[in-house]
Formats: sequence, C-alpha cells, structure tokens
Amino acid sequence: MIKRNRHQRISVQGRSGFAWLELLLALAMLALVLQLFPRAGQTLVWMLDVRNWPRTVWFGANLIVLLVLVAVRFGPQLVEEWRERRERLSSEHTKEEKQREIRAQREALERMQQAKRKRIY
Repeated sequence: MIKRNRHQRISVQGRSGFAWLELLLALAMLALVLQLFPRAGQTLVWMLDVRNWPRTVWFGANLIVLLVLVAVRFGPQLVEEWRERRERLSSEHTKEEKQREIRAQREALERMQQAKRKRIY
C-alpha cells in the first residue's frame, strides 16, 4: 500500500469528490431530458443497441477505441516531451534575448567611448 501524507490524501479525495459531483449532475440532467422527451430515450436505446449497427459503425467504434488506447498509452510521454521541449525553447529564447541586450549595451558603450575619443582629439 502506498503511504501518503495527510495533505496528499485530502487533495486526492477533493479531486475525486469533484468528479463524482460532476458525474451526478450530468446523470441528473440526462434523466431530466429522458423524462421530458421519452422519444429521445427510445432513440438513445435504439442507437446503443449494437444489433442495429452496420459494419461501418462497428469499424468506426473499434477505431475510436484503438485511438483512445494509444492515446492513454503514449499520451503522457508525448505531453512530457512537449513540455520539456517548450521549456528548453523558452530558456534558449531567454538566453538569446539576454545576449541581444548585452550586445546592444556593448555597442552603445563603444559608441560613447568613440564619441569621447573624437572630442578629446
């Protein structure tokens, strides 16, 4: 069993409680719609009955399941790589910006020094 401190337990419980609240709200709204429009409920049951599905719908459903499984498997890795790349590019951009500022300051200093030299001679 994974040992968690009190703060982690509370945050996990808080998140799962929030998801349950949303699910119950969605279920209540669905129940209200089905009671107000009984024909919609019959149509929904007919659409979910797999005996009525043609082969193209079966193919599409299997393709969607396959894509979801691939996304669940490789999604976190892709998101992490994207985040690392974004951070790396951001740090490179910041470094380039600092180098431009330093270069501009150096050029301004050199111009000031050249102007002083011209005044002295």
